[in-house]
Amino acid sequence: MAQLKFFRWSLMASSLFGMAWATPLLAQPDLLTRAEVYKLVNIVQLLPNNQSPRPAKLSDTLAPLDAIKTATRSRAELLFNEGSLARVGANAIFRFIPGTRSFQLRNGTALILSLPGKVGTRVETPGGQVLAQALPPSPSPSPPSPTLPATPPIQPLSLAMIVRFDAASNTTNVFALTNGSITVFDLKGGQVVLNGGQTVSIVNGVLGPVQTFDLKTFYQTSNLAIGLGPGQEATVLQESPPVQQTLKTIRMDTLAALDAQSRWLEGLCTLNGRGSGSTLAANCITTDADDPLRDFQNRREVTTPPRQLPTPPPTQPPINTQPTVPVVTTPPNAGNNPATGTPATGGNQPTGTVILIQGGNQGKP
Repeated sequence: MAQLKFFRWSLMASSLFGMAWATPLLAQPDLLTRAEVYKLVNIVQLLPNNQSPRPAKLSDTLAPLDAIKTATRSRAELLFNEGSLARVGANAIFRFIPGTRSFQLRNGTALILSLPGKVGTRVETPGGQVLAQALPPSPSPSPPSPTLPATPPIQPLSLAMIVRFDAASNTTNVFALTNGSITVFDLKGGQVVLNGGQTVSIVNGVLGPVQTFDLKTFYQTSNLAIGLGPGQEATVLQESPPVQQTLKTIRMDTLAALDAQSRWLEGLCTLNGRGSGSTLAANCITTDADDPLRDFQNRREVTTPPRQLPTPPPTQPPINTQPTVPVVTTPPNAGNNPATGTPATGGNQPTGTVILIQGGNQGKP
């Protein structure tokens, strides 16, 4: 029943969103016709359409409706005919469907990398759908002028995003690694748009709030996204030339999104109360941005101490609480005038200890 609902949703979504994404400028290279397995880690199965599963091998070719299934601690990486890459993480079932850049994820985690093109990329899960066509923000329209050059056409960006579906909890997670229009739809028609460093969850078919996650931490801890972060050029050079070409193109946009987020976070940081320079870690306003990464399946478990705002310096010395008044023992009356209680002019003076009590009301009656 769940499988029937999934394919019914896929058919409905393909019809609904296909019209919105159709374009007369569709180029033939944008069509997905085949994929080649270029990397395997541990146990991976190939599920040919209407055939028995078998162990996957390097250089295996997938046709539309064929699928890849990975086991625990396993991974498969696919290169498509038009240059897109897919890294399929552990415990996943991933297939691509005929036509334009459309994928299905039945379970597990997948990283989707698409080159700039005239069509978008669609990823379907049983819990929702992601439509992405990475275009930069449109400039403000200006009236035509014979003295000004025409505004150049907007160039599409490359696309990098991670989609994760957990069948046990019926939860879809989407992580945007590049800027542009990445639109996430739930089963009830709700939608949100993500930019680089933003994530959203769909739980039981309903969208949750958009959250921010730390791209720098993400690239330091995610094996699935290796090669897209700063300082990872050597990893890219280990790939085959076609894979290198795709990664180098997409890296420009993932690093641009990382730089944009870093500048945004820096804008939330202030100097400390004394006006001197201070570190970002001690003076940034944050939103516990690492929280969305804690459930990410293909990351190393790295715990980050909670960020704390600095304690302002005291502006005045602390006020001591008034001390408890000790019991004073009355000295002997010898030498006192019993009538007046004043010391006598002669004889022995009273002996004892003088106790000074400092209070807050000295000098007052």
